[in-house]
Amino acid sequence: DETSIVDQLTCICICGIGDSVRPDVPIAIAKCRNAGITVRMVTGDNVDTARSIALKCGIISHNDNASVLESEEFNRCIRSKTNGEIEQNLFDKVWPYLRVLARSSPQDKYVLVRGIMASKINPT
Repeated sequence: DETSIVDQLTCICICGIGDSVRPDVPIAIAKCRNAGITVRMVTGDNVDTARSIALKCGIISHNDNASVLESEEFNRCIRSKTNGEIEQNLFDKVWPYLRVLARSSPQDKYVLVRGIMASKINPT
């Protein structure tokens, strides 16, 4: 019985762990941005962790309209409602604004790169 096991126990410590951003990363991202390169982050981390790291790195800011999506929402936005296939016209509505893709799989990374390569639009 779990209750009898934890009864009369006292919590003596709570520990938190955080991923720190290497000092050179925000500088490198700023250099990319100044050169006209859009940096996107694709990670398996949860959306809150991904957003926090992207803010610390300078990939997104608090007041921009950049998109932070989880894999499930990303796939819902780019796939046909009828057959589930990726549609380039739907993909092209999402990717120019996408800056962070969280909870992503290797397949999501592949889909993102292939979709950008196949796109005929050139966002500014």
